[in-house]
Amino acid sequence: MDDLAIKAGLGYSDLDYTTVFSYKVGAKYYVISKIPVQVDLNGASIKDSSENPLWLGLQGGYAIFLGNNVSIEPGLRYSLSLNQDFYDKGIFEARIGFALHF
Repeated sequence: MDDLAIKAGLGYSDLDYTTVFSYKVGAKYYVISKIPVQVDLNGASIKDSSENPLWLGLQGGYAIFLGNNVSIEPGLRYSLSLNQDFYDKGIFEARIGFALHF
């Protein structure tokens, strides 16, 4: 489908003897091929922790195309915690990213 991207990501870190496995799945749709709107679910599994974060992310912005396959994407993001025991407030962010389009 044109203008639709399925996203997935995995991460791993081991800092100060704390092992964290992180993940993200979601979808991004480009309205009129220029305005990316994204919904995703991301979280982490922290070794030896009784609580692990889980977030629902909503993001929107604008795609500035540098060519047919590369864009810079400034945007705004809001992440809502789905685990009230871990964190009970959302996070608002301003972001600048890039995307490769195939």
